[in-house]
Amino acid sequence: MESTIQPQAIPTTDFHQHFQSLIELSSDSLGSSILAVSDQWFAPAESLLKPHPPLDLRGQFGPNGALYDGWESRRHNPSHDWVIIQLGVPSGTIAGFDIDTTLFNGNEAPACSVYALDRLTPPPDSPDDPEWTQLLPVVPLGPSARHLFKIPETTKGYRYLKLNMIPDGGIARFRVYGHPIPVFPAGRCDLASVLLGARVVVTSDQHYGVGSNLILPGRGPKSMDGGWETKRSRQPGHSDFVIIKLADAGFLDYAEIDTNYFIGNFPQLVDLYATVSDQMVPDLNSEWTEILAKSKLGPHQQQYFQLTKPQEKFTHVRMTIYPDGGVKRIRLFGRRTAGCVGPAEIPISDLSVQEEQGHIIPTSVPMKKTGEALRRLPILPLTRAGFGLYGSVIEAHLDLRASPAEMRSKVVNFGTATKLDHVARLETGEGGLPPSPNLCLFSCQPWTPDHTSPGRLEWRLKGLERHQFSSQTFIPLATHLRTADQTERDQFNSQPEGQYLIVVALDENGKPNMESLRAFLGCKSQGISYSKNIWHAPLISINNRMDFACLIYETGDPRVDCELVDIHNVVCELDHAGL
Repeated sequence: MESTIQPQAIPTTDFHQHFQSLIELSSDSLGSSILAVSDQWFAPAESLLKPHPPLDLRGQFGPNGALYDGWESRRHNPSHDWVIIQLGVPSGTIAGFDIDTTLFNGNEAPACSVYALDRLTPPPDSPDDPEWTQLLPVVPLGPSARHLFKIPETTKGYRYLKLNMIPDGGIARFRVYGHPIPVFPAGRCDLASVLLGARVVVTSDQHYGVGSNLILPGRGPKSMDGGWETKRSRQPGHSDFVIIKLADAGFLDYAEIDTNYFIGNFPQLVDLYATVSDQMVPDLNSEWTEILAKSKLGPHQQQYFQLTKPQEKFTHVRMTIYPDGGVKRIRLFGRRTAGCVGPAEIPISDLSVQEEQGHIIPTSVPMKKTGEALRRLPILPLTRAGFGLYGSVIEAHLDLRASPAEMRSKVVNFGTATKLDHVARLETGEGGLPPSPNLCLFSCQPWTPDHTSPGRLEWRLKGLERHQFSSQTFIPLATHLRTADQTERDQFNSQPEGQYLIVVALDENGKPNMESLRAFLGCKSQGISYSKNIWHAPLISINNRMDFACLIYETGDPRVDCELVDIHNVVCELDHAGL
């Protein structure tokens, strides 16, 4: 279907003025892909969707001729070549194009046009489908140049695009700009996801990697590429920051900060502040609220942090790193204010949701049950950074560069093993009778969740215990995956078999400090060691029986060795959508 759209040619010098507020929907970083192509004899069409600028391959040849970083077809096409692209977002509105012929000189496509299809299923496999709608009429292209075209933003969303190359030749990159039409899941989701419409709106420095990479899907390339990285700082007290506009206003529960492949250049510390603004970029006088105090980061790993102020609504989050460095991804999990659950949707059947000033309280906020406040505690993946206040995480890094700097290693066993020293601190203290080490075995049966729903499991705590004069170490008796590949390890550790729930709290005057209460999800390749005097729930196996070797110092007096308190007002939520 032909259209009457009149495109506006934009000089490349004005790119930021016209395209800065838009999202590149066609990038393969968002999951966009090639469905069909008429011809790609000299260079593959998939290169059109690469996020980085075209590489200079001059002087290099393959079996079919000179190499180019782009899409190039055969000569002498009597009609035209075409490629069909599926966007990574479910659908998106379209507002502009960047058609780049960089390094194609003498073999560039002389002209092109763009069509779109709003049908979700079935995907198109023919360039002649009658439902194709023209978005960009035939426009001329020149050699080795970017060609920017702005159109009135479409009122409907599209999933598929067709680029016609008239008649043949080469195009290096095809960038489509617009806005994703979000499909928000029920309950908790990543409100910093670009797929839902989040944006990085301010970046203090992006010398090596742009800030917008932070909110892309996945964990990025297996290198330092594809993240946010700042230049080295030379001034004491320096910091760098980004500001993220959330996909929608919401209540934030926890954050994931991923330093994947940033090993010698990860930031030392990070903090998070949030605010409310109806503007793309908050005013300079906006009031920012701390939701994560300065916290240590580690190399080459996903780190999870429970956030404060889960009852407050926010629209923007500022992440500050100290003093500089690189971060691959940030996720901010919470619930939209527009999607707060109503009373009929509260999982625990004996609860009633209260309203304050006409607003339903989100599920991350304490709720009232006949004078009892119920706390809903998100279960976060177990990491050294998150668990550090309560003890140690015992796990092997086959890539030893990701191990903490203070953990010394050496090769032993005639070169067949690596020994890591002091992976956990074993503690004991005087409680009257002299303590003795007890190496014991725990065989833990799975606890049935108090509630199950699609994507979520919930357990209501029964109590906490502490060992005032001893640490307590648990090592799962399970097979480890013998691979250093991060993707394979993630898949192995995310299997339901071999997962267990850990709930901990600091002590305050002989009682659990409920403000410090945290819940973690351990896996079969991780052990833990509680520091002495840490309150904790019994280990809760999730799906199957788990056996643990346990080391604890005991006096033989049960009143000294283990103290119990009842806890009935805490529900732990395992949200599979978030993890």
